[in-house]
Amino acid sequence: MPPTAVREVEEKRLVDALHLVYPETRRARVVAARHEWRADCPLFTVGGYRDRPTVRTPDPALVVAGDLVRTDLPVALMQRAATSGFLAANALLEPWGVRNETLWTVPGGGRSAPLRALARRFGTR
Repeated sequence: MPPTAVREVEEKRLVDALHLVYPETRRARVVAARHEWRADCPLFTVGGYRDRPTVRTPDPALVVAGDLVRTDLPVALMQRAATSGFLAANALLEPWGVRNETLWTVPGGGRSAPLRALARRFGTR
C-alpha cells in the first residue's frame, strides 16, 4: 500500500471485494479479524514486476533463480525461489535433452469461461 493509504478504507475495500467474489459471505458474522500491515517485502516495489530478471538470460549457460526472479507462475517469495530454481535447472538441462522437472500449478485462466467473463466485466482480474 502507498504510505498515504488509510487503513480503515483499505480494509473495508478488501472486505467489499471478498463479498463481490463470494456473495454468500455478506451474511457471515466476523468472529475475528487480523490485518497485517508490514513493510517486510521492500525488494518488490509496486509496478516493479517487469524490471525483475527472468530465469533465462542472453547467455544460455547462465540462468538466474531466487525470490527476485520473474516467473509466469503465480508464486511468491520462497515459492518463487524454489520454482525459479526448477525452471533454471530445466533450462540448463534442455540442451542435453534431459527430461525436465514438470512444475504443477493452478490454471492461469480461471476455472470456467463464465467466471472469466464475469471477472472481465466487473474488473476483478
